[in-house]
Amino acid sequence: MLGLAALTLWAWQQRPAALPDGWHEQLVAGGLLSLCSLFAYSARFRRVMQVLDLDVTRLESLRIVSFAVFCQFFVPLGAGAEIAKFLKLRGLTPQRRALVSAAAIVVEHLLGLLALVATASVLFAILRPFAMQVNVLVLVLGTLAIVVLAATILLRRQAGTGLHAGRVLAGLRAHKCDAALALVWSLLMHMLLAAAVYVASQGWAMTLGYWQILLVLSAAGVFQAVPATLVGVGVADVAGTGLYVALGLPLSSALVLVSLLYSYRLLIALLGGLWELGRARRARVAAQVRENPA
Repeated sequence: MLGLAALTLWAWQQRPAALPDGWHEQLVAGGLLSLCSLFAYSARFRRVMQVLDLDVTRLESLRIVSFAVFCQFFVPLGAGAEIAKFLKLRGLTPQRRALVSAAAIVVEHLLGLLALVATASVLFAILRPFAMQVNVLVLVLGTLAIVVLAATILLRRQAGTGLHAGRVLAGLRAHKCDAALALVWSLLMHMLLAAAVYVASQGWAMTLGYWQILLVLSAAGVFQAVPATLVGVGVADVAGTGLYVALGLPLSSALVLVSLLYSYRLLIALLGGLWELGRARRARVAAQVRENPA
């Protein structure tokens, strides 16, 4: 976190003179859009749970994903989000086998990865950001290959625990509508996050367009599958910085945009942590009342 703070301070000091100083109201608009993306994330999570017949209410889904973002920041090496989701699901559905909860988390990763790769591929084909010739057929086949490879790796990692691809595929076939809606919510989530960064960046008169920012976020988001983060900073943030620079932004502006996204994710993480803390306190008070009735 100290390293990111130092980089951001350096970026702010080195920013182009055309950028106005200080806070601007569009940062608030960006924050509100990032919170809207949390609701889309929650809806995606709930739809994926329904694929494997796990009944999660809207409020429970929102609480789980916000706390998962909190754990992603403050549990080392990026395992916190998956651990939080798994434990919360086990608490909500203790009657179901633990493998079902694990399978649901794997399916969520796969559908999220599919949405990211598809979005990035389409935007690369349409925008051609690096002035290169893009064969759409090759791009589509490459996209499918990446998703199949990721699915194979994830499912093999779970094979030792008894999770088989057949069970997951059966759930997807039985809940095609839920899987499709999960993809739609995933796309909307990333579009809202890109809108949050774009709106906030306009207050500093940055020239990068919305679709370019969405391209960077979706392409860099693929690297979230790499389980290596420290206080929320991971390979995706490094990749995003490189892509912004490749699109023509100076390094200082690229770091500012990456820091914007980081700040909005941190906002969500803190809200999720406070929500969980409040819930734990209420549960503790209720337990004390039961033990010592007046």
